Amino acid sequence: MLRFIFIGLPLLLLFLLAVAFGALNKQAIPFDFLVGQITLPVSVLTGAFILLGFLLGLLSMLGRQWVLKNENRKLRKQLVGRESADA
Repeated sequence: MLRFIFIGLPLLLLFLLAVAFGALNKQAIPFDFLVGQITLPVSVLTGAFILLGFLLGLLSMLGRQWVLKNENRKLRKQLVGRESADA
């Protein structure tokens, strides 16, 4: 129950806010690419850019996580090597 209060309830509120934002911003705006133009609602463009930012942040975190995992593996090998040399 405590997990729902701290995780589920804020997520539910954010989802409801996103639905309200989408319902209130139905107007379409043109979005220019280098090779063309597309007309999308404001809520779709906002959601797309939020998703893009989330994915870029996730990729940067995963890259750092991968580097730290490799460093941790190397240090564990060094530790096992030193422990076997001491024995």
